[in-house]
Amino acid sequence: MWNYRRSRFWLLLFSIVIMLAVASVQITNSKNTPSGEEASLELPEKSAAEILGDLANQQFSILGSQIRDDDKETVVAFAKAFVNLYTGAIAEQQTVSFNNYISNGNLLEYTNTMLELEQRQELKGAVRFIFGLENEFKQAELQKLDGNLYFVELPFSNQGAGMSLKLLVQAENKALKIVDLYFGNKDGVDTIVTGHPAVRKLQDPKRWDDQVWVDGVFEKLEKIGI
Repeated sequence: MWNYRRSRFWLLLFSIVIMLAVASVQITNSKNTPSGEEASLELPEKSAAEILGDLANQQFSILGSQIRDDDKETVVAFAKAFVNLYTGAIAEQQTVSFNNYISNGNLLEYTNTMLELEQRQELKGAVRFIFGLENEFKQAELQKLDGNLYFVELPFSNQGAGMSLKLLVQAENKALKIVDLYFGNKDGVDTIVTGHPAVRKLQDPKRWDDQVWVDGVFEKLEKIGI
């Protein structure tokens, strides 16, 4: 009887030891295996088309009805996003939407046409500047022209080739919008059709409502013949 009880005791003890060892292995494995949340962080890189789509869909809003000093960082971020969207679309030969950046119909049509023409120039190797989706930016210059209008000059470069974008930005229904723009790069479309940097000024938020001026711009666009 004593041997029987002792055998059962050692059998039970052995079983407990085995169970504890198995449980320990399972706990260790669970710690080394990424959870669903951790694993989800390792996502595949987005394609250029997806990045451009994200940029096009971004909206830049402010709290008030007019741009304030507290909104300067948002204005600069808005300008940087537009640069990456525009130059990225040239580099990737993609059609993009500028609807979240420009509301004026004439300026929107002009920007779309300028993009198409500069994409053709890029394919022919007729562009001196290196366009790309990710640009390096220098310090932006901001100047308040009135209670709801800012002039922005944003220098940027790609692979060492630099240029500058000039914008007039205002708020419309608490959303930032471009009311005038000028890249002004040498031999660029906007330099040819809207004027040399020495004479092309960005001061008038109604510039693209001046139909006589707009008609002259589009006549020049038709004559470029790229």
